[in-house]
Amino acid sequence: MWTLPWGVVTCLLMPIGLERLALIPMGWGIDATIWVAQHVSALPGNVLPMPRLPAPGLIMISLGGLWLCLWQGSWRRWGLVAIAAGFACMALTRPPDIVIADGGRFVAARAPVGHYSITAGKDTNIVRSFFASETGETLTPWPAAGSAAETGLDCAGELCRYNARGRTVAIVTGDTALPLRCGGLDAIVSQVPAGFLCRTMIPVIDRIDSWRRGAVALWLDRDGVTVESVNEGRGDRLWVPHSRPARKANSTTAEAQPGGAAPELRSSPGGDFGPIVTAR
Repeated sequence: MWTLPWGVVTCLLMPIGLERLALIPMGWGIDATIWVAQHVSALPGNVLPMPRLPAPGLIMISLGGLWLCLWQGSWRRWGLVAIAAGFACMALTRPPDIVIADGGRFVAARAPVGHYSITAGKDTNIVRSFFASETGETLTPWPAAGSAAETGLDCAGELCRYNARGRTVAIVTGDTALPLRCGGLDAIVSQVPAGFLCRTMIPVIDRIDSWRRGAVALWLDRDGVTVESVNEGRGDRLWVPHSRPARKANSTTAEAQPGGAAPELRSSPGGDFGPIVTAR
């Protein structure tokens, strides 16, 4: 009500060189708008982190909304039950234990207390902001050596071992940590190209995989390691960068056999964000 009318007056005064008379009060309105925005954004609760809505929940919400809107009888209210059940699915999701994104420049590992330790380049501020908003957790710098109890990471140079739920993942932050021995590891996450040495035995996600598949998340469980990527879940479309063509068997379960025997490979359906690789 104040700023825009003065903008119109500014345009009218420009031909005669008197636009300054209108720009000054217009600036007062802009300053007031900025002041309100800064104070409102500083209020507590301006950001409310929400868990990721899984595909089944989205389907139930959609079907419940259609049921509620298309029918006219009193039983149309059952659509509210489906909508509530869809939102309740968010309680079944768990934040990932490890995330590698931005072409390998951003790596985050979840500590036992809930926050994430990150190692990232200086130009990954946007990725950090989105990740913090998505998870609602505090982001702390990558730990130094000897802090395994607090972060779950046992680091020595450019190699860290991440332990959670009985699983061990090697996180490589530089070339000096390569090559790695596959024994005793359930997965490898690397900010540099990790080669092909361990890929037939365990999931290996390196910088090239992150560049091609988008952000990649890992969940560690006693049953195995679940891997989901962004681009593969979005499909092979023109607007999806570096996606791979669909394959008949786009996920595998690799079981390491005792005594160095060859792993048994079984195909399994992918998740809602792409193929799931489970290593037991």
